[in-house]
Amino acid sequence: MNFYEGLYILDIQGKEDGLKEALTSVEKEIISHGGKVKGSQKMDRKKFERVAGELDAGFYTNILFQLDPAQIAPLQKKLKLNPVVYRQFYLQKQELAEVAA
Repeated sequence: MNFYEGLYILDIQGKEDGLKEALTSVEKEIISHGGKVKGSQKMDRKKFERVAGELDAGFYTNILFQLDPAQIAPLQKKLKLNPVVYRQFYLQKQELAEVAA
């Protein structure tokens, strides 16, 4: 299992109270693919530099987790179907620093 840092841009426009539900759904998906969530960091809602549609801002969050490398592609495909996940980026880490959840 490798360590990963996932950056997610969430589309929770008009439903700010849905942030916790959105994060929980992403974390559950990681766990369902055999991963272990080590922590998360909520960054903030930010406006996009370039707007390419109706969405002009998104809520940014980092989730640190451990996952088998073969499961990254299936995880990306599954989260692509989730309407709350606007964008997702992954970075493989050597090891994770201690993070407060």
